[in-house]
This record gives sequence, structure tokens and C-alpha cells, in this order.
Amino acid sequence: MTTRTDAYIAEAGLEATTDAKVERPVYRRPGFEGISTSQEMDESIARSLRQFRIEKDLSRAELALLLGSIEAVYGRYERAVTKLHATQVLHLCEVLGIFPDDLLFDAAPHLWGQTREEADERRRITKMIQTLPPDTLRTVATILDSIFALQRK
Repeated sequence: MTTRTDAYIAEAGLEATTDAKVERPVYRRPGFEGISTSQEMDESIARSLRQFRIEKDLSRAELALLLGSIEAVYGRYERAVTKLHATQVLHLCEVLGIFPDDLLFDAAPHLWGQTREEADERRRITKMIQTLPPDTLRTVATILDSIFALQRK
């Protein structure tokens, strides 16, 4: 590895780990309970997907139909047998009326904050902002702009 790459790894807080599907080391940022495996993250996303499908009162067959798929294929996503691609996540979000972070947060909450409490608070605030009507959203944006301007001074 180059000195530049080593510096980036250190700066980003990455650690070498293994992945069952990759022969070389992969670099990941540890979560609050260490480094989750790809399988653990896939299972977390699958649980969230199932939860939102059930909340929308859709059967696997109904959701598969809305995705242009069949129940057997969709079922593999909920069982974390088949990995979802980014475009499939976006399509699921459109159909279920959710945001991508609704599916992803539990798989990697450390991406939202340095501590579990900070991550949960950022998530809580994000969820509140996502539900604001446009006029209120503009007001909140103005307030945040003022806060950031004060912090820069």
C-alpha cells in the first residue's frame, strides 16, 4: 500500500477485516459493536424491508408484483439470500413510501454519529425533518443556515 493510502485509512478510521466473498482484506469503519459482517448487514436490511412491507399491509406476492418480480425472487431479499442493489433499494423506497435510510440505518448506525446516542438523535431529527411540510422545512433551513453561520465565526 502507498503512504497516501495508509494515511487515508488512518484518517478515515478504517480497519482491515475479512469478507467471506473477497480473498483480500477489506477496510471498514468499526460500528458501535465492532465490524459487522456483510451478512449481518444484509440481514439487518432484510429485517427492515420485511418490517416496512408488513407495516404497509402488503404480502410478499403483492410487493413482488409492484416491483415487476415474483414472490420467490422477492422472498430472497427478505431472507438476505440475495443482495439488493442500490437501484433496487431506491425502487423499494418508491413503492413503500420510505426513505433509503429507513432500510439502511439499523445496518450501520455508526454512519450517523460517533456514539449510539448521537446516531439515534441524528436519526430522530432526520425523521422529523422528512415529515415537515415545505413551508416549515424552509423555516428550519433558515434557522440551520443561521446556526452554521454563527459556528463559522
